[in-house]
Amino acid sequence: MTLTIYEQLKEAMRGKTNNIITPSEVKTYLTRKFRTNPGSIILSDYCYNRYNNGISFDNHLFEYINRNSYKYLGENYPYTGLIFHKPKGQDTEVVVREWKNAEKIIYEKTPDNNLIENISKEQILKLYEDYSQILNHEMNLLNCKPTELRHLIGRIGEFICAIHTDGSLSRETNQHGFDVISKGRKISVKTTAQTAGFITINQNTFASFDDLFIVQYINDEFKIIYYGPKEEILSISRNYENKYEVDIKRLKAIVKNK
Repeated sequence: MTLTIYEQLKEAMRGKTNNIITPSEVKTYLTRKFRTNPGSIILSDYCYNRYNNGISFDNHLFEYINRNSYKYLGENYPYTGLIFHKPKGQDTEVVVREWKNAEKIIYEKTPDNNLIENISKEQILKLYEDYSQILNHEMNLLNCKPTELRHLIGRIGEFICAIHTDGSLSRETNQHGFDVISKGRKISVKTTAQTAGFITINQNTFASFDDLFIVQYINDEFKIIYYGPKEEILSISRNYENKYEVDIKRLKAIVKNK
């Protein structure tokens, strides 16, 4: 009896749960053992987080990391994560579905070609956990300083804001000057690892958001030091080269005296 490629993959990966593998090594194994045509072995067809046209999307074994790396999870894994698809003729990927603890959610079409409108709270929580783990590795394994990881810390601040306000993430970096939208209000998120100094706000985008959400990262802890209307910080800000500079200590004093 001839085994399907799905069954061959399960045989090849037996005992290798959580291993990172490459397509070439899997193809070599299946070709030698089952005489399978290497061109028929497409690992992305069997991923939890990848969708390819023309497949049933019912058989899942791997998590796609990049074109040369896949993580073997096995059948019926309680996966939570987004499902990506690269439409034919396009250079960028879109999110078309998601998993919520092994439950598969399929999105309805949207005006912009199947793009997810809002990342769900479950996915934001997972992203927060994943990015926090990366931050921990960068600092404790690779000895990076928080001030050297501004983009990473800034992204975590956006997740914290979305979770705290039950809001939605902006779908574009620096989209119109805000990062999160919650209950109809646009929020600009600022995250700093400085203990003192200034937080900078671009005057050119000041009119594009309603509220400020400021997070400080110190001693492995993210603290919300301000969340409120943007106008409140004008009294303690100074103008410098088309920017508002807000003193962190004065900002904390305002919040403390509220």
